[in-house]
Amino acid sequence: MKKKRSLWIIKFISISLGISGGFFLFEIFARIIPSTDIFLLELPLYCDNPKSPKYSCIFRREKFINGRFIRGKLPPFPIDVKKSTNDIGQFSNINFKDLKNNDKSILKILSIGDSFVEAMQVSNENTFHGLLNQSKTIDNKKVVSSAIGTAGNAFPQYLVHLYYANEKINLNSTLLIIPIIANDFDESFNKYNSKYAGAKFSISNKEKIFYTSRINNTKTRFKRFLVKNSYMTRYLLLNIKLTEYLTRSPFCFLNQTSPCDDNLITEDESNKEKYLLTDSILATDIFLNNLNELRKTKLERSKTIFVIDSDRKTIYDENFPKNTLFESQRNYFISKALNYGYKIIDMNEILSKNYKENRKRFDFINDSHWNELGHKLVFEEISKKFNLKKQI
Repeated sequence: MKKKRSLWIIKFISISLGISGGFFLFEIFARIIPSTDIFLLELPLYCDNPKSPKYSCIFRREKFINGRFIRGKLPPFPIDVKKSTNDIGQFSNINFKDLKNNDKSILKILSIGDSFVEAMQVSNENTFHGLLNQSKTIDNKKVVSSAIGTAGNAFPQYLVHLYYANEKINLNSTLLIIPIIANDFDESFNKYNSKYAGAKFSISNKEKIFYTSRINNTKTRFKRFLVKNSYMTRYLLLNIKLTEYLTRSPFCFLNQTSPCDDNLITEDESNKEKYLLTDSILATDIFLNNLNELRKTKLERSKTIFVIDSDRKTIYDENFPKNTLFESQRNYFISKALNYGYKIIDMNEILSKNYKENRKRFDFINDSHWNELGHKLVFEEISKKFNLKKQI
């Protein structure tokens, strides 16, 4: 009996040592590869009044942190850049306080948006808003360009960030740049975007902007502790995005929220595009109506540029089916914004022409966000609109 018990104990110790040793080796591997650094959002995110927001209302990281953002399995990584945050936890080399400068020899520019403004995949100085800092006006004013943007934000949160900026700086004299991306429209409503915190529009009440808080509870603290202290966890979850494999065959059966048969269309889903377009039109109307209250005059609206993203898949492959929903969303937004006196940069024709000439992509092989070329082309179009020239 004692021999059996001793044998069981030895087996248990051996298995435990094997698992621990494997974990230890993988942890060392993840440090050498290396795994990406993390830039966690500061919590809590909460907002008592989205139209008069406090600092807790804006999406932000820790102030003045530096790190290395990596996406990919093995070096050389498709995405490998150094990132840093400014005085309000945004990915910009320019502090937000610099936009408070009332010096008339300075042209101030603020970009508002989502992950395309956050631009984790590109160094701060090579984002479109970073490149603007290398410019000056035709009358030799220095450009000071900063940004507020986080992945998962949409129209309602853009407004919260604009309301925040309006209380902190002279927004009337500041040029605004707002990229418009395909998911900005439906993700403005909670029914399409319930997993993200932040501001949302109400379908039933066009005047209301409500805010979904995110607190730092025990579950969140445990997840953050794990990601902060385990390089292996970061490598699996962030470098190679392990969780995304659960949405693909043959592993998708493990994920109850993502069925394997992507071609299965129900009667409700067949009308999904119709409902999405209706809600997208509503999101556009609410967003622009609120923005009109911030940009009241013709001059202020002429100092506001919407950069409309294109359906890049159809640029790379002309046989790829067009996203008719996004086409309709774009067309409605462009028409409405122009009628109000805002400026538009439609990237579709610009990217199409550039790709035909150079055959170079504007995004990454493992990420659909703009790469350095994409940001450079956006920067060039903004420079044309605002008559900017490169500093000598």
